[in-house]
Amino acid sequence: MGTRSTARISDHVAACKRDGFARIPGVFTKAEVNYLRAQAILACHGGNIEIRDGFPCLLFWPQSTYMQELARDRRLLDIVSAYYGHDDYELETQQYYFHLPGDPDEFAWHTDERFRPGVGNLYLQTAILVDDWTADNGAVEFIPGSHRQPFLNSGDLRVFIRGNRRGVRLLAQAGDVLTWSNTVVHGSERNTARQARGYFMNGFRSRSLADC
Repeated sequence: MGTRSTARISDHVAACKRDGFARIPGVFTKAEVNYLRAQAILACHGGNIEIRDGFPCLLFWPQSTYMQELARDRRLLDIVSAYYGHDDYELETQQYYFHLPGDPDEFAWHTDERFRPGVGNLYLQTAILVDDWTADNGAVEFIPGSHRQPFLNSGDLRVFIRGNRRGVRLLAQAGDVLTWSNTVVHGSERNTARQARGYFMNGFRSRSLADC
């Protein structure tokens, strides 16, 4: 685990608004994320789970009391409130990604507007990291500042083609919280490491526009 961030939440929010994404180190403890991993595995039984080539990839709206409580944890909501500048928002999406070693999953360059066109800055994605994100295990790559530029979402979402785009692999540690804009361009390659890259995503939609 890394050390807890000494920067104010407002500094991370400013980075997210400037670049389209940000990392807040050490928000949750190792014990908390280890328990989160166990809860996600248990929630697979009878849950809405996507499986690709025999690998559990994506769990939608996990039926776990602990995971629901974590989505309402004040440490997470303080970040979201600071981003929007108010508390008038609601939890809209909830997903757990496994990204196990050998998992074939990858994601093309895209923005989250692909799933919610026209929403713009009303939506903020958050991710609680359960495992470290490294260069080898498919850390998500973001293009800084791309949230302020038009982007055409097209092609197969689950096939990463780099083309001429180069971004920043967001390397991070278990317990960190990541945030990113609905309109920032990002993508990820396959996990070629021997370590999983699990994370718990909670997406929030504001009822009034954020200045970002």
